[in-house]
Amino acid sequence: MVKTILLLGTMDTKGSEFGFIKEKITEQGHRAVVLDAGILGTPLLDADIPHEEVAQAAGTTIKDLVAQGKEGVAIELMTRGATSIVQGLHHSGKIDGILALGGSMGTSLATAVMRSLPIGIPKVMVSTMASSDTRPYLDNKDIMMIPSVADIVGLNRVTKRVFAIAAGAIIGMVTSDPGPIPSEKPLIGLSLHGDLMPCMSLSKTMLEEKGYEVVIFAAVGSGGKSLEELITQGIIDGAFDLVTHEIACHLFGGLCDAGPSRLEAGGRKGIPQLIVPGKVDIITFSTGLGVPERFKGRKRWMHNPDLGLIRLNKEEMSLVGETMVEKLNKAIGPTAVIIPRRGLSDYGKGWEEFYDEEADVAFFDILKKRLKPDIKLVEIDAKINDKLFAERAIDLLDELMHKVG
Repeated sequence: MVKTILLLGTMDTKGSEFGFIKEKITEQGHRAVVLDAGILGTPLLDADIPHEEVAQAAGTTIKDLVAQGKEGVAIELMTRGATSIVQGLHHSGKIDGILALGGSMGTSLATAVMRSLPIGIPKVMVSTMASSDTRPYLDNKDIMMIPSVADIVGLNRVTKRVFAIAAGAIIGMVTSDPGPIPSEKPLIGLSLHGDLMPCMSLSKTMLEEKGYEVVIFAAVGSGGKSLEELITQGIIDGAFDLVTHEIACHLFGGLCDAGPSRLEAGGRKGIPQLIVPGKVDIITFSTGLGVPERFKGRKRWMHNPDLGLIRLNKEEMSLVGETMVEKLNKAIGPTAVIIPRRGLSDYGKGWEEFYDEEADVAFFDILKKRLKPDIKLVEIDAKINDKLFAERAIDLLDELMHKVG
């Protein structure tokens, strides 16, 4: 079956390179649609969607963008226009995947457009920035970044090979993509950090025995965003939010920040959700980036040479509790909270030195006093990785799932 691949970039500076990739795609019997997001120069490749149309979609014109002379504003507007057009093409089923080439600006524009597309749509970005910190470009999306190796300026034996491989990658992705995979089993989204693997493994086994399918999200920022997004898209039927640590990181500048909307999609969508305050007693920091200012001088736990942890105090835990309550009280579907009273984190021998009963109790008291009455709160006299906790949690989640419909 013939597939349609969108080629997105600046045809005034990268037209010859895109022309080469277009040839490789058509040689394999597929179709390439070219969208030009360039501004200043004459396009070197004829575009199916010219830059004038992209500017118009953003409510402006190429002439006005050039007259302004503000490069940053121009890129932002062309990104907005390209995003609008590409989303329309996707929603109407006119494209099967997207490929882009670019330096720093081209990568910023193209990946912003790619991030607007749902998870699962094939996305390939050939970039000079692929060997740097790619988090701003990828966020939580399934974008494949290929290092361009050489700068994307002209065709030669090095760049041709990289571009040919990139063309092959996107062709392989669009032809292999099965589309949405149907299943009669309800899908449970489960958040995780590696040290809570014992709880996750037992919980996953019990859920599968009860007839559920389970998808795991690493709660490192991007994972929490993906969980929220797939709930919003209606793909996930119920949530076992074991690790809500990303909320603490957002409040206090930790490494695993999933943004301000974490823990909101499930309540807004009305799906059954079981919330655990897993690891909300800590924030993570990168040894390379350094300790957040307010935590300098505090006792640290080194998870590994690159990642450290800081225990939150009573005041900080109280703010986490207030934040979680505010979010959960907006839930319109079956919601419950389950608390492992003997420990929200479990890092093994030596971690007991970081235990702060006063801080934990202050957090628990806020949940007990301020959660709305129809949110069930269950306290278990166990650690978070204890078998008893997992068993009670899965029974409670199963109970919530059966309240739907």
